[in-house]
Amino acid sequence: MKEYFLWLAKLITFVVVMIFGVAMLITTIIAASSQKIVENLDVKDEHRVAVVKLHGIIEDSTDVLKELYKQAKNDTIDAIVLDINSPGGAVGPSQAIFSAVKKLKKMKPIVAKMDTVAASGGLYSALGASKIYCQPGTMTGSIGVILQLPNFTEIAKEIGFQMVTIKSGDLKDAGNAFRPMTDKDREYFKNTINVAYDDFLRDVVESRGLDVASFKQYADGRVILGTQAVEYGLVDGFGDVYDAARESLKLAGIELKEDEFPSLVYKENKFEEFRELFSSWMSMPEILGSRMRLMYLMQ
Repeated sequence: MKEYFLWLAKLITFVVVMIFGVAMLITTIIAASSQKIVENLDVKDEHRVAVVKLHGIIEDSTDVLKELYKQAKNDTIDAIVLDINSPGGAVGPSQAIFSAVKKLKKMKPIVAKMDTVAASGGLYSALGASKIYCQPGTMTGSIGVILQLPNFTEIAKEIGFQMVTIKSGDLKDAGNAFRPMTDKDREYFKNTINVAYDDFLRDVVESRGLDVASFKQYADGRVILGTQAVEYGLVDGFGDVYDAARESLKLAGIELKEDEFPSLVYKENKFEEFRELFSSWMSMPEILGSRMRLMYLMQ
């Protein structure tokens, strides 16, 4: 029986390595093929609004922050729309985007526009914006923190595997997948999650001017629809990217006529959707297998 489980473990490991090896190769090819990024900039256009995309699981804030700062300093751009289609992700990057948006909107109006989903870290990222728009069916909310820790103790027993751990303190290997979780471990993780949750809830109520006592009932991790989000005061109203752009220009002191439309400026990359797809695939082992990874992520 032990030999069977050992063989199965090796097979699974081989398959996983092959899958993600191929994914890495394809991602590298796509990245190499799309180094040249073209922006649809026409200096003759007026009322120019930069659309910065935040799509997919939030693993790293670097690209989004770079684009936000770039457009905030771009003299040919009047305002910015943060286009969000994300179920959330890691706590740190979500907080970083929130903080940057909150700061940069003082330089140039930033309006967040939610698409299919802008939940948990996706919602958090929008909170710093001058205004937030969504659709009635947008999935948002999911205010909370989640930490999932795999445990292989039973499998290790079956195949006769032991992990020897030498540590400097009781909590140094908290979440060790090869030993049972202790009450001290669980308390430690719970306290850590509560700190991250309190930060999230505080920024929600302060950014949106909500009463924490009355709103907290909706901040239990539940997903809510855009219609509810408007009702609860979590977003300002319904609108697409053009509505958001029009509102951002209004905040910049530019009032468009009914027959006028904002000129949207995108960072164009025809391979971007493929890169997002494979980036999500590549991040899954890290999300599922990390011993200490706090997530603002819709489940």
